[in-house]
Amino acid sequence: MSSHKEENRDYRKTVLISSNKEDVFKSLTEEISNWWGNMDNIVRKEGDIFTISWGEPWFQFRVIEYSAFNSIAWECIDCNLIIDNLVGIDKEWVGTKLQWNIKPIRKNKIEVSLVHQGLIPEIKCYKFCSATWDSFIGNSLKNYLEGVEN
Repeated sequence: MSSHKEENRDYRKTVLISSNKEDVFKSLTEEISNWWGNMDNIVRKEGDIFTISWGEPWFQFRVIEYSAFNSIAWECIDCNLIIDNLVGIDKEWVGTKLQWNIKPIRKNKIEVSLVHQGLIPEIKCYKFCSATWDSFIGNSLKNYLEGVEN
């Protein structure tokens, strides 16, 4: 029973995007550099490992679920998180899981949702990371898929 409460405290974001499920999935597997950070490897299957970086800060993920055009999940296996004025956060994402779901609503309207399991209000980077996710998903990803210049 208490684990359900824990789940509800994880960061969540859902956005409606004018696109199709194929392009959305591609943006979460091959084109992350176009809306989030520099990606070192293209994701093609479960077990693939990739790193997203912005110079010094970086995150390394392992793909733990790969369901083409429907969902993908990444587990953070290492990171170097750097946020001004926050100390002791460099490894806060390690062990967290990012579950992406892609749900067609109607023609050319896709609901994209992220649950970042383990990104909860108690961790030091929560306020910064949740606000940053809001922007990356609600603005960068949406604008990229809809062809809007950032």
